Amino acid sequence: MSLAPVITMETFKKISLTLLSITALLVALWIGANWRHLSAFPSILPSFYAKEYCSCYFVMERSEAACHDFARQWLKIDSFELDKDGRRVIVQGMGRQAVARYSGERTGCRLE
Repeated sequence: MSLAPVITMETFKKISLTLLSITALLVALWIGANWRHLSAFPSILPSFYAKEYCSCYFVMERSEAACHDFARQWLKIDSFELDKDGRRVIVQGMGRQAVARYSGERTGCRLE
């Protein structure tokens, strides 16, 4: 004869649902507390790519292919435009757009 307590399927479901509800509430609270930082994340991808590519191409004077390799990230960008005459790079990714412009030899590239 076993002396271990028996957990019925109904009790297991109740415990699981309670733990799942508590976890969802904690995640929602964490998201709410960190929303400012989380909402800034989508802008980081195109901004980084535009700035790094601009610096690589206009400051270090490397080839376009080398600069794409230099600026490439794990997440893909949606579109890329190199304006050689205006000395700027326009990148779209994660629903956001970033523009980096070469501003001079001393200052390099800056995000607009």
